[in-house]
Amino acid sequence: MSLTVKRLDSIEQADRNQWNHVVEQADLGSVFHRYGWLRAIERGQPLEPRHLLVEKKGNPIAISPNFVGSIGSVPIRRLYSIRPGSGGPIAMGDEEAALDLIFKSTARLCEGTVRFHQIDNLDSPYVRYHDHFLEHGYSLRINNCHMLLDTTHDWETLLIEMDSSRRRAIRRGHDHDGTVVDEELTEEVLSEVHENYTEVAERVGEAVLPRSFFVELATLPERVKVFSLHVNGKRCGLMLFVLDDEQSTVHYLRSAVTEDHFQFNASELIHEYAIKWAIENGYKTYNFRGAEPDFRNGLFRFKERFATRAAPCLTWERGYPRAALAALNGGRVAHQWYTSSTPVAPEAVRERTAEIKSKVVGQIFS
Repeated sequence: MSLTVKRLDSIEQADRNQWNHVVEQADLGSVFHRYGWLRAIERGQPLEPRHLLVEKKGNPIAISPNFVGSIGSVPIRRLYSIRPGSGGPIAMGDEEAALDLIFKSTARLCEGTVRFHQIDNLDSPYVRYHDHFLEHGYSLRINNCHMLLDTTHDWETLLIEMDSSRRRAIRRGHDHDGTVVDEELTEEVLSEVHENYTEVAERVGEAVLPRSFFVELATLPERVKVFSLHVNGKRCGLMLFVLDDEQSTVHYLRSAVTEDHFQFNASELIHEYAIKWAIENGYKTYNFRGAEPDFRNGLFRFKERFATRAAPCLTWERGYPRAALAALNGGRVAHQWYTSSTPVAPEAVRERTAEIKSKVVGQIFS
């Protein structure tokens, strides 16, 4: 029986139960593929949905969530898999044929100023698709990693395996009269998460997700958690978590622990609470999520000291046409070399960056 594919310009064009059935039955399905998560992205962010749904006899057997977003300030756009989150195409049957149809159809999604497709994935089992990705013109890049903790062990065992600096920080945190609370997902709480998270993101130079996305997460109480530290009746740091029942993982997603909260060791205490919660609720993995794959990076070292193991975040990319990716990679290399070779004024970096972007755009559209 031949397969058919549909383009969906909103997740709401799909049947929720049928879509989630694919996610639950596919080996690589995760919380980030689910209908509710994709709807929160659509409603809460200025991204353009372009999903693919593969059917057999009218029944969905494979899906490929995608969103179109900008690439900085250049007049080129990219088709992303899932942001925030991770994951690419998944299938619960007729796997090879379904993937071939998805790849063929993805080319039709990359039109006009959309010149790239990027699939980010943190699940190492996705490597089973690597050769298939290569056959369809994708290249593999690793520019991030996730720090994973095995929560099949009890807390005391994990604590012993942690670096002494993390154990001391946890002990110091308990010197304060504070309590970690499982917050209700109200608009007030999620707005406070966003306000504090924005301060954290701007301090470290990360792009900031809009408040509207955080507020949308109130529709996912069975999959989203906010844990906060209360000291003297006041919140002194919050963290946002996502429950991936499909992959038995608790994902730490975003921090809303500002510098004012450092004195209470809020990060360590909330992580302690969340790890214990994951153990008690039968999750196999606790994911501290992203860090640069570099032992010299401060965030990498901080998360590593919780007795985690680093797992590469696999990114597959393809250009439309294929030469577009070579131009983009050339721009990346030039920018990295320029900004790391010698100290220069910020104005010079901006000017050189604009020059590099201009050349890349010219090569892509030539």
